[in-house]
Amino acid sequence: MGARALTLRRGAGSAASLVLVLGVLAACSGGKAKSAASTTTAADIQSTIGISTTSPTSSSTTTTLPSGCDAGPLPSSAIRISRAAGDFNGDGTPDTLVVYGTGNDITPSPYVVRVELGRGAGTVETPIVDAATDPNQNVKALGSAEISARAGLPADGSGAEAFVAVGSGASTFLVGIYQLTACHLVRLTGSSGLTPAALPVGGTVTHLSGLRCDGIAGGTRLVRVAAESTDGVTYDTSEQPLDVTDGKLVPPGPPVKGTLSVNDPALPRFGGLDCAGVDAA
Repeated sequence: MGARALTLRRGAGSAASLVLVLGVLAACSGGKAKSAASTTTAADIQSTIGISTTSPTSSSTTTTLPSGCDAGPLPSSAIRISRAAGDFNGDGTPDTLVVYGTGNDITPSPYVVRVELGRGAGTVETPIVDAATDPNQNVKALGSAEISARAGLPADGSGAEAFVAVGSGASTFLVGIYQLTACHLVRLTGSSGLTPAALPVGGTVTHLSGLRCDGIAGGTRLVRVAAESTDGVTYDTSEQPLDVTDGKLVPPGPPVKGTLSVNDPALPRFGGLDCAGVDAA
């Protein structure tokens, strides 16, 4: 034990000497010191990187959430809660889209959009920066559609985009679209990238605006549609495909123009929201 005391005196600032001391202690105690050091290190690592493990008596699983997927539970004070289903991260597991207000019945805004990922993969949320403040307007979850495919190319693999009503009027409502990217809900903007896209759906007798999802080779593409009439009998129509590119809705070319009569069965599609998985009701 004199050798151990000498080691302690000479190794106060030396990592190598500390290892030697631990080795001597382990030899004197039948290896108990080494076992204790291993347990402490494992606990420290779990605390540092956020690993959650099951009880040793069950099958062991480890879950590490990507940074940002930790919004926590839905607040107990949330109001005007609406939900819709979708696979927003593209892993094949159903997720849940949630929209809720943080105010009160008189002033329900600000609103928040939230995705609760399946299989305990975490939660992500962000404020709806342009949500209506009028309590008579609808702000709610509408659903999901994978709209990131381009002509001849498959979808980008990021999962379905989230459709949210961000406001409404007497005959129209506005749609905001979000994409889950690296544990962040990103609001798609117009082609300029400056402001969140708020796409109108509905209209009047002489002016219609809408959205539809068209199947193309490789997936589905969003199309913005409109119809206008000066006499309520003949309508000039516009169909503008939109690509999802770097967080923006970008027209890949000029719109397709046409003409429809008021009795044409295709006309109502120019004032509606027609995407599988999205419910405008």
